[in-house]
Amino acid sequence: MTRPDIEALSAAGAAKADCARTASPRYLTRAAVAGAFIFVGALLSCLSASWFCDAHPAVAKLLGAGTFSTALILIVLLGGELFTGTNLVMGVTLYEGGCSLPGALRVWGLAYVGNFLGILVLCLLFAASGALQDPLFSYLQALVPAKLSAAWYMTLLKGVLCNFLVCVGVYAGFRLKSELGKMVVIALVITTFVLAGFEHSIANVAYFTLYSLTVSAASLPAMGWNLLWATVGNLLGGAVLLGLPLWCSAEGKPQKLAST
Repeated sequence: MTRPDIEALSAAGAAKADCARTASPRYLTRAAVAGAFIFVGALLSCLSASWFCDAHPAVAKLLGAGTFSTALILIVLLGGELFTGTNLVMGVTLYEGGCSLPGALRVWGLAYVGNFLGILVLCLLFAASGALQDPLFSYLQALVPAKLSAAWYMTLLKGVLCNFLVCVGVYAGFRLKSELGKMVVIALVITTFVLAGFEHSIANVAYFTLYSLTVSAASLPAMGWNLLWATVGNLLGGAVLLGLPLWCSAEGKPQKLAST
C-alpha cells in the first residue's frame, strides 16, 4: 500500500464526516440505500441456500456464501454508505488526523441507523408481499437461533474476522481500477467470511428482521446482544485489524486534512 492510497481513504473519510455533519439526511439516505443492497444480498443468499439445503447441504452453503457477495459488489460499484465499510475508512481518517473522533462516531452512528432503516423497509415490503417465503422458513430456523445462542466472545471474534475480510473488499474498491477486478476480490473475500460463519452486524440485522417477520418473533434481548458484540467486533476488525496496519505500513508522512 502506498501513501496516495492512504490519502485517498482519508480524503473519502473526511468527505463522509463533512456530509454527516452538514447534510445528515443526505448521508442517512445513502446509508439506507446500502442497507437495501444488504437486504438484496441476504435474501439472495438465503433463497439460494434454502433450495438446496436438504438434498445438497455443501452446495447450499457454497451458493449462499457466493451470492451474498452481491451486496458489497452493489455498494462498491453503485454507491451507498455501509457501516462496516466506514469502519476502515474512518479509522484510517482518524489516524491521518483528517477527522475528529466525534466526527467519526457521527458517521458510524448515521451509517448504522441508515443501514437498519433501509433493511427494515424492504423486509416489511417483502413480508407483506408473501413472495417466496416458504423456502426461507427452514433455512432461517436453522441460521438465526444458532447465531443467537453463540457465546458473546465468539460473536465478538467472528465479528473482528468478518470485517477484516469485508474491508479488504472495500479497500479493493479504492485500490483497483478495473470493475471486474473489484468484483472478483469482493466475491472471494465475502464468500470466505460467509463460509467460515463469521458475524456481519448489518447482515445479521437483515437475517433477524426476515426471521421475525416471516418465521417467528425472536427474542429482542438476544438479537440486541448478538448485534452489540458483532458491531464491536466489526469496528475493531475494520478500523484496527486492517486499518491500522495499512496506515502504519504506508511510506511517507501523513498530510493532515482539515478536521471535521
